[in-house]
Amino acid sequence: MKIIIIGAGIGGLSAYHSLRKHLPSEFTVKVYESHGSTMTNVGGGLGLAPNGLRAIASISPKAVEYIQSRGFPGPIFTFRNSTGRLLGEFWSGRKERYGFGQLIVRRAHVHEGLLQDIPMDVITWNTHVQSVHETAEGVEVVFANGTTELADLVIGADGVWSVVRDSIFDKEYIPFYDGFTSVGGFIPLESLSTRLKDSLQTESVTMTFGDQGFFGYSLISPYKPGDDLKEHSIQWWSIYEAAIPPSRDESPATVREHLLARHASWKSPHDTPGRPVYEEIIILGCAPENSSSGSLLVLPRYEAPRMPHWSCPSGSGRVLLLGDAAHVMPPDSGQGASCAVEDAVAIGLLLKQFHSTEALDVPQVLKCTVEAYEGLRMKRVWHILDMAKRNGDNKKKQSWLQQLVRDCFLWIFCKLPEALNDGLYMYDVEVAVCDHLK
Repeated sequence: MKIIIIGAGIGGLSAYHSLRKHLPSEFTVKVYESHGSTMTNVGGGLGLAPNGLRAIASISPKAVEYIQSRGFPGPIFTFRNSTGRLLGEFWSGRKERYGFGQLIVRRAHVHEGLLQDIPMDVITWNTHVQSVHETAEGVEVVFANGTTELADLVIGADGVWSVVRDSIFDKEYIPFYDGFTSVGGFIPLESLSTRLKDSLQTESVTMTFGDQGFFGYSLISPYKPGDDLKEHSIQWWSIYEAAIPPSRDESPATVREHLLARHASWKSPHDTPGRPVYEEIIILGCAPENSSSGSLLVLPRYEAPRMPHWSCPSGSGRVLLLGDAAHVMPPDSGQGASCAVEDAVAIGLLLKQFHSTEALDVPQVLKCTVEAYEGLRMKRVWHILDMAKRNGDNKKKQSWLQQLVRDCFLWIFCKLPEALNDGLYMYDVEVAVCDHLK
């Protein structure tokens, strides 16, 4: 069987590892990526939840070791409002409870980790896919340069603007702007004021809610007192409502003025006289040394309509979607990367199971795989998306009454036991596949 993966992001690379681990060597797997590099200097920061790390460990122990060595273990979230008032602290993914701990890490380091042990000739970079369609012989992939390639199975891991999804559904499920924009980047620790720097020892991940959005900052590397500050950074991010999606190419000066108008008046107990925390972070984050080469990210957020299937409408199972190509996951979920990896692991395990059934030929294997894949993954993903929508509502513009209700909710939330997250973080996709097939 020949398999082509479209997209070499977190989901696509995870799919390769999953297929290589679970399928016989006679299965060929190729990966095509539109970007023209190895993607090791891409994107901002992200949270990898315990379930995501568990999924990566199941297919590439070397990758998870690499990622964990470069991320910050941040299981305690500190919640404040824009007056500086502490709303509470919440344990969100301790290693002692889940086996893997919540990790704050650069997206680039996740890519680098997943590229471990993938032969150089497996991935073809700078190759744009124009369309994908089924034929009598299999699935034909048409590239922008006019060449074509035939496969038995195509896995679309090409993100929000998936060409594979558009091809099989004839552009029926086009992503749309959800009304929120995220802005963020990185700042070296050595640039921070002493008071803010010292506060990171006790409040390593801070999330602040105001009347016009949200602002967060956290350590993003395994910093310990005494380490060389030049080797460590914080990440910062702001999420706010905007009627019209801004350009991703907005100048740092424009971003700075916009964010200062929105957040400069916010208070923190860690303010330095004459240098408030949020003003400091915004000015430093938009400074030339921290905003060049695409490191300052302006990301209008898009979501896609929920689809009845994550596969070709024919039901053949010859084209499968995973990650954002199947279900665009907003950052409010904290599960985007984790769900993409879970999808990839599930596909590999299901193909292994049905391929090992001697009575099934390749078309039957693919049909059984897609039926089980959608039955296993859709319910969990829709639940997480519903949760993310509720979390995102807290970042909308708020009246004083809405802020009061929100602050009370977060205060109560922080009193709840960590077990509240067990459904998310205890999830083991390998166990879930076994249970589903029983």
